[in-house]
Parts: sequence; structure tokens; C-alpha cells
Amino acid sequence: APGLELNVYFSDVFDSVVPRNYAFQAYCERGSSELTRWCFTPGKDDAGKDFRLVVNAWDDEGLVAAVTSTVVVAQAPRNPGRKVTLALLGDSLTNSRFQDQVYRNMVAAGFTGYTPVGSRKPATADGVPHDGFGGYTFHAFLARYTVSDEEVANIQDGAEREQLKALGMPVKIIHDWQRDLLRSPLVKFEDGRKSVDIPRWLDRINGGREPDFVLVELGVNSVFGLRGEPAELRAKLREGLMVEAGRFFDCLRQDMPNTTFLLCTLPVGASQDGFAANYGANWNEVQHRKNMFALNREFDSFVKGRNDPKLLLLPVGHAVDPVEGFIRASRPVSARSTRKEIRNVNAVHPSDVGGRQMGDAIAAMLRTLMGGDGADGFGSRGTNR
Repeated sequence: APGLELNVYFSDVFDSVVPRNYAFQAYCERGSSELTRWCFTPGKDDAGKDFRLVVNAWDDEGLVAAVTSTVVVAQAPRNPGRKVTLALLGDSLTNSRFQDQVYRNMVAAGFTGYTPVGSRKPATADGVPHDGFGGYTFHAFLARYTVSDEEVANIQDGAEREQLKALGMPVKIIHDWQRDLLRSPLVKFEDGRKSVDIPRWLDRINGGREPDFVLVELGVNSVFGLRGEPAELRAKLREGLMVEAGRFFDCLRQDMPNTTFLLCTLPVGASQDGFAANYGANWNEVQHRKNMFALNREFDSFVKGRNDPKLLLLPVGHAVDPVEGFIRASRPVSARSTRKEIRNVNAVHPSDVGGRQMGDAIAAMLRTLMGGDGADGFGSRGTNR
């Protein structure tokens, strides 16, 4: 979108586990082809235009891979003040505050009616409401409902206490933030059983009305720890995770027939230093890259296979710096060295830089959808093509 930098980091779109062993070329009439990325910040004159982007990967034997894509620049909005609501169902990547960056971008671009909605209050005064919960998956949003030990202890009625215990082992609350993770905002417990209640959630977040957009940022927790090669991984995902994703979207669609759902592709993760900091030698960048590429490709196939014009793939994974985009800190080079260096210290969670880059990519998609003169009040651009 005009004014927002678009990044295509080569290691985020080239699925070798050793992308540093290859040389990359990008060809486009706009932007710059740098060592690690192609980047482009559109101007106002670029609004509504398309540009052809070709990215090649080479080694000393010759051309290894090539891809051609279309860069679509958002048009100016016809009615920027129109109220447009967006709900977010996500996981711990929301801790990077990408949703807040989306809001800042939209307001700065003149979309004064852009209104994020959600059941979680923002952590800071300049944040926005959302429904992002650490550790959550598609299945968790439809099933998670647990109780804390303090809740059980404070119930006087014995039958009710036993009923709550039947949900599973009560969780001991040590930190206040743990309470937010106990139960999905989509699940209720009534008459001794759990059930999904989307209208109840809509009442809570948007006065009972379906939002214009629901942004879905999930998947990392579902694939983390999987082992295997690409074909095997994709088969596992089709048989497991994507079935859960289908149930998730079916459930939401029943009560939100007019909402546009945006399913995000996800960043592939940090360098091996991030995995070493979090997991020692028990997990690694190599397998995680395979898992994330398999996930993003299955997301693409899933969206195309649903044949739902209001379910769109939202490209985000290409846009996050694989180094600066993840949490970094100063660490000693070794026990005997007096020198320190800046390293990745988190395997999968974006830094504030990565969060802002995610927010830029999401805002660009929203501006593409909301720009122009679409019959429904939104533009017709930005569909899967």
C-alpha cells in the first residue's frame, strides 16, 4: 500500500534449509533487489497498479528455482470514514503487537472508521482489543475451557464443584495473565457441558453484529515439534490440522455468513541461535523451516479448496526479517570470551520490528480490500489469484 514498505525476504520464500548457500535475483520495474530481500515502498502514483515480480535462486551449477508473482498496490478508499470492524483470533504472535501496528497504519492512511474488536483488553493505552492467546490452535478456540484452583475452592455447592473438576485438573494461577488462557472466548459451560457459542462472543465484542473481517493468525503451535520431510509433513497436516481448520471455519461461518475471513501465512522463524536459546539441542531451525513451509503451502491449498469467495489467504510470512524480525539480545561469544554479540534469543516470536512488519503486510491487504469501488463497499482487489 502507498507509504508502507513491502518486503520479500528471500530466505522466507525459498524453502532450502540452507538458503545462505544460494544467490538471489529479483526483477521488477519498482523497488530494489538487495542481498537478502526485494523491497519497495509504493508512492501515491502507484496506487491501483500491478507490477510483475520475478525472483530467481542460483548456485554455481545454474538456476535452481524461479517464481513469478504480482505486486498489487492498494487503491485509495472511496469512503475511508465508513466503519469497518475487524476481529482477530490468534496466538502468542500477538505479543509482538502486530494488531496495534495495523491500527496505526489504517488510521494514518485515513481509514478513520477502522475499528478493531475483541474480548481481550489491550495491554497498553495505545493498544487495541483482540482475541490472541498464547498456545492456542484452531482446536483450542473450539474446545478449551478449564478452571483455576481458586475458582474451584470458592464454590460452595459440592455438586457444582465436582462438575467443574470434571473439566480436567484445575489450573494453579501464579500470574494474572494465566487467567486469560484458561478458556476460549468462543466456548461456554452450561448445564454441565461445554459448547461453542459464537453469538455470545459477538454480543460481547461487537453488539451481536458479525464483524466485516476476521483475521486468523494460527498454526505455529500445531506444527511445532513435527518431524519429517515436506511431502510427509503436508500429508500429516491434511489429515490432522487442516481438518481442524475446516471445523473452525465451518463453525464461524454459520453465524457470520457475510464476514470476510483472512487466513495469515506465518513467518518461518529465527536463526538456530534462537532455537538454542529456547530449546538447547532439543529442537532446531532446520526442521522448523520444513514445518512452516509445509504449513503455509497447506494454508494456500486449503483456501483454494474451500471455494469460499470470502475466505482469503493473507500473505504475511514473506515480509518478516528473519534476523531483526525476531527477538534479539546481547550474549557472550563463549565462556572464555570477553566479547558479546547480538543474537536471536527466541525461536518463533517476532520482535517489535517483526511485529511492525507483520502489521504493515496485514494493513496493506486490508487497504487493498477496502480501496476502490466494490459493489459491497469494498474493493474487488486482493482476492486469491
